[in-house]
Amino acid sequence: SANTEFIEKIFSDRYGIETQFSSNKSASLANRFCLSIFGKISEKLNLNLALPPSIFIYKKQQLFDKTLADNFCIQETGSVLNNEYPFLGRSIFFKDFSNLQEIDTITELRYNKSKTSSSHFLSPFIHEWLHSFHLDMVYKKFGYGGECTFMQQIYPNTNQKQSGISKLKELETKVLSNRENDIIFSTLGEYATYSLNQYQEIFSEAFTKFICDSLKGIELIKNPLDEFHKTNKEFQKILNKVLQLC
Repeated sequence: SANTEFIEKIFSDRYGIETQFSSNKSASLANRFCLSIFGKISEKLNLNLALPPSIFIYKKQQLFDKTLADNFCIQETGSVLNNEYPFLGRSIFFKDFSNLQEIDTITELRYNKSKTSSSHFLSPFIHEWLHSFHLDMVYKKFGYGGECTFMQQIYPNTNQKQSGISKLKELETKVLSNRENDIIFSTLGEYATYSLNQYQEIFSEAFTKFICDSLKGIELIKNPLDEFHKTNKEFQKILNKVLQLC
């Protein structure tokens, strides 16, 4: 029953988010749920979260770079889809899918195999929104430092010794020890232990878990930070280490 065009208009007119849900009612609904959830988190934790500039649903053959993951958030402005203009940094892309039952089944299966941190059907969407928020945090702290003039205006240079782009490049190579990965695996699953962009993925997987564990259906009923405090001390120590560098 979701009206995709109406939801796209809400994203655009009220929040300045460019969307192209490609008539996918489930995708438009899932992202509208995310918008509501992060709005409530902002109120509860007194945060000023910078919403993603664009959210697109795409088909794999449209990708400029076929090696990209099914769902992803881009770091800086660039070409992503063939025959489309460059998208702003922090934009989110979700691979086209049939319905939310399909997402729920896949997510449940991955969680049961200890691949990811949550079985909630919104967790793949929340994960990418968190990547966008994380990029905003890095760029606000360090400045953008890339070649896109529009992004330079949004995130001007700061007094930090390195830029946001160089900081992200540095984080790409940072990995945890085997012992630390065992602890991360027990709380977040296998995906957060991969070496590629590990610090960024731990950030998104951890807070995806905390948020999804705070939901009843699609309603936020608890403070996600309370879920963090329920984890064991060793995990908290590692996550705090990651957050300090992120």
